[in-house]
Amino acid sequence: MLIGDTVKFSDVLFSTGTSLSDMLTILSYMALFLAIFTIPMSLMLSINLTYTQMSKNLEVDIAKTIGLSTFRIYKSALLFTFIVFIFLFFIVSYLSPIANASYRNKLYRLAKTNIQSGLSENTFFKTKKFTIYASSLSPKHDKAYDIFADIENKIIKAKKAEFVDTINGFALKFFDGNLFYKNNNSINSAYFKVYTIVINIPDLTYNFANNPGFMPINKLIKYIKTHPNNADALFELHQMLVLSTSVFILSIIGYVSGLSFYRSGRTFGIIFSMFAFVIFYVLEMFGKSLYASNNAYYYAIWLPNLVLFPIASVVFLKKARG
Repeated sequence: MLIGDTVKFSDVLFSTGTSLSDMLTILSYMALFLAIFTIPMSLMLSINLTYTQMSKNLEVDIAKTIGLSTFRIYKSALLFTFIVFIFLFFIVSYLSPIANASYRNKLYRLAKTNIQSGLSENTFFKTKKFTIYASSLSPKHDKAYDIFADIENKIIKAKKAEFVDTINGFALKFFDGNLFYKNNNSINSAYFKVYTIVINIPDLTYNFANNPGFMPINKLIKYIKTHPNNADALFELHQMLVLSTSVFILSIIGYVSGLSFYRSGRTFGIIFSMFAFVIFYVLEMFGKSLYASNNAYYYAIWLPNLVLFPIASVVFLKKARG
């Protein structure tokens, strides 16, 4: 989603270049969001590799010989998993929503700033949404004079235009000009004193106050108390819990695969673990699609946990009894 936003708005973000600090800021946001997925995967692979090597060196067999149970052998990995869970929960429930709002706000500001800074006197400036030509510009590029614009299949010629912020994007406010538009296979024109066209960038909206998807968990819980039937808020809360608790399921899978497939070498255990990781997030995406089709199914986000946790637990218990 985040990379998709950057690609989607690349024409306005990078039309005239973006500063190094802005690029580093965007990359830092992306790194934080990717950590939500890379941390559980790294945990699972590290546990898998550790117990694969221990099994190959007969350390697991020696531990069982001296009376340690399968759970006792796993205990240190479980403790480490719990530490990772706390760290991941903090990222998912607090840092990520705040960073998501900041990220989109940053993209919006860059899009708007780069459009303004991309304007040059006596030069056509083109994006996917509009084309602008201005004879002269103010020092801050927030005002243009003797302007020609092609926006939404409308041709506008005006003496002046200003950039104005809106909730879902920005507006171009034209003064003292003519509007040309096509209607019923004929070209019509109209004179105006003031004419405003809103350039919507809905995916980069910067009004996040009442959007549960951008609330840290403390604000989200307060919001749910005042809006107990808001499906979006409930979905976001459950999604935080699902993503955070995923480390326990993936940890068990990494452990049992390390004990089960060590004779096949590290490669097979890694492939199996990665396959389980992919299955987990495919099920999560399927749960999201169920919610998207019917908001009453917000609990569908628990699908990967409900499917994989029983399977992992059964295999773990089988190993313990074996």
